Amino acid sequence: MFRTIKLKLPYDKSLLETGERFREACQMALDYGFSARTFNKNKLNRATYEDVRKAIPTLPSALVQTARDTASESLKQTKLEKKIHRKSLTIRYDRRTFRFYPDSHTISLTTVSGRLVFPVALSPLIEKYRGEYTNAQVFIDTKHRKMSVMIQVELQDKEVEKKVYNNIKVMGVDRGIRNMAVLSNNIFFNSAQLKDVKGRYRYNRKKLQHAGTRSAHLKLKELSGRERRFVQNTNHAISKQIVNFPFDVIALEDLGSARMRTKRNGRRFNRKLGSWSPHHLEQFIEYKAQERNKSVVYVNPRYTSQRCSSCGYVHKDNRKGSVFRCLKCGFELHADLNASRNIEVLGKSEYFRLLSTSQSLRFDESMPTDVAETSNKLQPFRVQ
Repeated sequence: MFRTIKLKLPYDKSLLETGERFREACQMALDYGFSARTFNKNKLNRATYEDVRKAIPTLPSALVQTARDTASESLKQTKLEKKIHRKSLTIRYDRRTFRFYPDSHTISLTTVSGRLVFPVALSPLIEKYRGEYTNAQVFIDTKHRKMSVMIQVELQDKEVEKKVYNNIKVMGVDRGIRNMAVLSNNIFFNSAQLKDVKGRYRYNRKKLQHAGTRSAHLKLKELSGRERRFVQNTNHAISKQIVNFPFDVIALEDLGSARMRTKRNGRRFNRKLGSWSPHHLEQFIEYKAQERNKSVVYVNPRYTSQRCSSCGYVHKDNRKGSVFRCLKCGFELHADLNASRNIEVLGKSEYFRLLSTSQSLRFDESMPTDVAETSNKLQPFRVQ
């Protein structure tokens, strides 16, 4: 697994000049790739390497190559649909051009003035994430005269300890648009504040796009960064609370196909779905759970909203909006909470299946009662 450490750097003229030369090299590769309609790294290298070396002789060859890689990825991301004008001052480093020394809190970077060593600010993440330092990126803010470096660390994947049957505790998590997350232990994370903030950003973007001025475009970029950071912070806070509950396994719905069905929905629903970030929340839950030696399993979301968590009866009319009322047994509950309890049952079954596969275990009469009951609940059923 990979983690990223962000550290402050002293504002240095050599790094500033390196950032400007790196941007020029990247722009030359971007211009050629757009005109030649290619983002292939080999083609960009053959066509631009010698020209860049002649035009910018002070930029080391290794940084010329990383500038080419950066340009290639930008062209691929935009699918060659528009010409890119690189404005940000960032420098990409790989294993050849940087080395991080966590014990002395210094970093060695290749610059236009040669290889230089810079002190970095102290951070608890340095001791927390010790591993192989694979690459780094230097960010330069000329307006506020600040510099920082993002260092990627490759850590060994932790082997999550598999708990025995009698001690296992599974928590189901239902993610949705109205409630970002509903847990099977009766905890709700409402998305009202998130939707309110994102709605204001959407309204402001519409006004600024209509203005079309240069200052409006700059303000759009600023708003985009604020919105992204707000959503990220919200997902961090929710995922941290989820993994801190006393459960060994967290069961989530496999929502990989959620966006494949957007064509069949209305514009209003698609706009809500577009502002939803379940995958982002899922990623945070995964890595936080791994750090706490907890497992995350994924279950099929089919019929989790229509199925009664009390008797197992499935019918599409069981759910009316946010109210779930079973047509068979009369059981009534909040619809999202009912779904989270179904996810919990499915998650327990999925965890035992994975456990038996990895350890070649056989389920027999010696299986604990709660596991046997779970297996019985998950027998095939007919949808009414």
